Amino acid sequence: MSTNDPYQPHDPNQPGQPYNPGSTPGAPYGQNPYGENPYGQPGAQGDTNAYGAPMAYSASDGSQGGYAPVQPPTQRPMTLNLAFIFIAAAGVLSAISNFLLVQSELITNMIRSEWGMFEEQMRMQLEASGSSPETEEMRQLLENPEQFISLVNSTLAGSVMAGAIISVLLYLLVGFLVWRGINAFRIIATIFGVISLLGFIYVPVVALYASAADSTMLNLVFVASILSGIAGVVCAWLRPSSDYIRQRRMARRAGFR
Repeated sequence: MSTNDPYQPHDPNQPGQPYNPGSTPGAPYGQNPYGENPYGQPGAQGDTNAYGAPMAYSASDGSQGGYAPVQPPTQRPMTLNLAFIFIAAAGVLSAISNFLLVQSELITNMIRSEWGMFEEQMRMQLEASGSSPETEEMRQLLENPEQFISLVNSTLAGSVMAGAIISVLLYLLVGFLVWRGINAFRIIATIFGVISLLGFIYVPVVALYASAADSTMLNLVFVASILSGIAGVVCAWLRPSSDYIRQRRMARRAGFR
């Protein structure tokens, strides 16, 4: 087309040249001034973005956003193994102390001591009212208290042994779940450990009602049970245990079990 065509628009910056809005001064007519691939479309020279840099793609291993996928921890730390051992030992020692308690005269001595106070108060009330015991059971109870003491002793002994069995199973369950790396049961174990510290009140009671030999053995086993449980809780909160539990929690959130 002739550049003198009166109907052809002219470039105001270059008089006498045809007007092309997509060109810049000095660029040949019809040539794209931004290169062959301005929008990063796939071309013969690879994928580029709008600035000519190569396009970035995610790795072929399935990771998202350039981050490595969450993986469950593969090796359980020794601190969690020790936590399970100490907590389980605490349960076993607690059961042994309960068994020694039943075999000793502590419960019988405690009942006899309390019975003496109860009997004295009952007789004083009967004498003050000038009446006799209302039932035959009450009369026999006052005349033969040893039968009543023996009955209460056997009942309490059975309850203590049943509680010991439940305690061992509970300790083993909590210790196993702490070993598995479940944070909720680590907190439960901590609560149990704090409560067990109140058991030191039990030490002078044993010394008061049991014989010297029974008192020494009971207190040693009982204190060892408390300290073992505390050691298990401490191991569960050490740095390697906490790191393992945190990694396991993140892996569970990512879908691992």
